[in-house]
Amino acid sequence: MATQSIPISPSAFAAALEELPLSALYAKVSELRNSMAHLHRSNAELRAFLAETQDPEEEKEELAGYVAENEVVVASMNVRIALLKTEVERRGQVWVETEVKEREDGDGDGGAEQQRLAGNGVVTNGDHAPEQDREGENGVHL
Repeated sequence: MATQSIPISPSAFAAALEELPLSALYAKVSELRNSMAHLHRSNAELRAFLAETQDPEEEKEELAGYVAENEVVVASMNVRIALLKTEVERRGQVWVETEVKEREDGDGDGGAEQQRLAGNGVVTNGDHAPEQDREGENGVHL
């Protein structure tokens, strides 16, 4: 018998967030943004293929269904990010998230989203947090 995993409801997700440390909340945002970037890239590739293919309409409809399904998943992920933001603000923290999307920068590959969560020194693009620059010129910088 095939089993299908069903994601937890938004209310259960929100309740689970209450137990997590702030760093885990921002890590979850990073994970969701990364997954969304992959889904956006996949949809772009599927749309390009659909525009060029001579496959039968039945096969095109199946692929279009995958695109629509991915869009539903992205919408669900956006809801989760909103819940993460709400939890951060509930704790009296300021939500700081600046997204940098490579595709908006025109690199042409529809690349993965990167973001800097500067409010907590959490950075997901390999850079160091801005406040680390102020620690002094001497010392080791990784």
